[in-house]
Amino acid sequence: MKDEVMKDKVVLSILQELGWKCGKDEAGDVYCQLEQGGKQLQIIPTIRKLSDHFRVSLMPSISTKEFSAAAAQIFGEPIDHEPIIVSNLRDEKIPSVAREDVVRLAERALSWASMQDVEAGLAAYRSLPTDAKGARPLRHLAALALSGDVGRLHGYKESFDQGDRMGFVPYITAKMIERAISIAQENAEVSRPHCPRVISKP
Repeated sequence: MKDEVMKDKVVLSILQELGWKCGKDEAGDVYCQLEQGGKQLQIIPTIRKLSDHFRVSLMPSISTKEFSAAAAQIFGEPIDHEPIIVSNLRDEKIPSVAREDVVRLAERALSWASMQDVEAGLAAYRSLPTDAKGARPLRHLAALALSGDVGRLHGYKESFDQGDRMGFVPYITAKMIERAISIAQENAEVSRPHCPRVISKP
């Protein structure tokens, strides 16, 4: 375990030298972020020491500042990075954790991010059913809000007011839908659909 902790520190140091900004989330997990062409790329470096090698994973995901901000405003709590697309890249087996390995893995994550279609990811969240599980309902609302889909969100609010939750998971509240409507109304007025805005909290 001590060896893994030392390797974690080495990896983070190398990533920071490469321009990544690293920190810890509310659960204490270390993450690093980098802006790339309007995308917010996040990685969560994980190192496991086995008998004769290391297993390293970066678990990259991409988002945008606008999407994360919308999700945070709707949820009512700070969210630094709400993923739009999460990688299924496998972890790698390496004999030691050397600088060239970290650089290569970081470049691999950047290459993966550059090939992802954010608009397609947002479209997938907009098309989710209302009974989706986990974090997906929040992302569904955020994607609808950024697209300015006031009509569908108003339909959700009317159903909630009538006592029909439409299968939404328990943490989704009427207040969250109202906040999504506010964001959607703002974005519906923006003439440039590819430049969504998030209204500030009062």
